[in-house]
Amino acid sequence: MRPDPDLTVPEWADAHRWLSSRASAEPGRYRTARTPYLRAIMDALSPGHPAQRISFMKAAQVGATEAGNNWIDFVIHHAPGLAAARLEDQHASIHGVIRSRRRPCRGRRGSRNRSGRGPRWAAP
Repeated sequence: MRPDPDLTVPEWADAHRWLSSRASAEPGRYRTARTPYLRAIMDALSPGHPAQRISFMKAAQVGATEAGNNWIDFVIHHAPGLAAARLEDQHASIHGVIRSRRRPCRGRRGSRNRSGRGPRWAAP
């Protein structure tokens, strides 16, 4: 057994992340170079970065959800287990995020639960 390579979140996303045609206007391999302004934010989310709290003020439709998806997928890939997400917006729905964004990209990895039917989600 070898340890996982010491990748940052954007390096991992460039190597492993695929965008579906449902979730992206440009489906295919994720490219950090397409949104270079998100690189520093994703670097700060990487385990080797000294930051312990990251705040991100942004405009709408700039790729923040995809940056968050990259981080979540990075964590799932390197340390699978239970996780929780907190949305600061009182009108946001974590179930909506799971249905619209997370479900399409999780199924392509080939992960299966014990029944062999794919991931099981808690969203109603």
